[in-house]
Amino acid sequence: FKTAVTIYILIPFLVIPQIILSGIIVKFDKLNPEISNPKEIPIYGEVMTSRWAYEALAVRLFKDNEYEKLFYNFEKSMYQSDFKKNYWIRTLRNKITSIENALNDKSKQTKLKDDLDLLRNEIKKEMKQVKRIQFDKIEMLYPEKVTQSVLTELTEYFDILNEYYVKKYNIASNAKDKLVGDITRTEEEKKQFVLLKKMYHNENLADFCRNSSEVERIVEYNGQLIQKIDPIFLDPDSKFLRSHFYAPRKPVFGIFIDTFWINVMVIWFMTILLYVTLNFKALKRILDFLERMS
Repeated sequence: FKTAVTIYILIPFLVIPQIILSGIIVKFDKLNPEISNPKEIPIYGEVMTSRWAYEALAVRLFKDNEYEKLFYNFEKSMYQSDFKKNYWIRTLRNKITSIENALNDKSKQTKLKDDLDLLRNEIKKEMKQVKRIQFDKIEMLYPEKVTQSVLTELTEYFDILNEYYVKKYNIASNAKDKLVGDITRTEEEKKQFVLLKKMYHNENLADFCRNSSEVERIVEYNGQLIQKIDPIFLDPDSKFLRSHFYAPRKPVFGIFIDTFWINVMVIWFMTILLYVTLNFKALKRILDFLERMS
């Protein structure tokens, strides 16, 4: 630009959104619900370079530091199992009770349909993740087909799933305890372990990445249940890059890549795009065009 005044005016418009929409000042899902959703980072957050940079640093420093990387895989299994048995299964059991109450009540047919849609969607996703535990009457979960016997079998399915996650949690917890025992056999090793935690474990960062202050641990959105607690231990279920905030890794055509490296590549792409934009004076041309239009 030819004048310094234009630059001074333009800088706040470029910098302030990078600060506000970085993901740390204001949570994306706490913004206007018309332009955000609880499942993924909204588009206006995706175009903020600061968002990619902050998330890369936060995820990297939480899960790849010298202390946490010893236990991350165990804790991932533990916290995901805990979420499933204490929040996900419990919510779906409540849906079964709601459906039973609505079976013979014509005034609750809309609620009945919504609850059955939610159950079908969640069970289909679950059966892809846990292939050895299947519910073979999923096509019966429609208002015109569902019966009390189907709901009874569905309750038994959740009982089996609950046992599965209890065992999975216990296996991971015991493995973590065993590792701690193996590396703290002597008093000197115990002191080194405590020192390691003091040096690398950051409670505030853990609160951010685990979203532990969130009151709603699970929310219902568009016929799905969305996990709000422990996002750092949750893998996204999209096909290409789209994910929740603090995802530990992101999909690229079905292949998961560590969030740190994905975000760094996106930042490089944005940097190259900015260079091309500046080199061809694209921003100035756009502003000049808008000025002529006005």
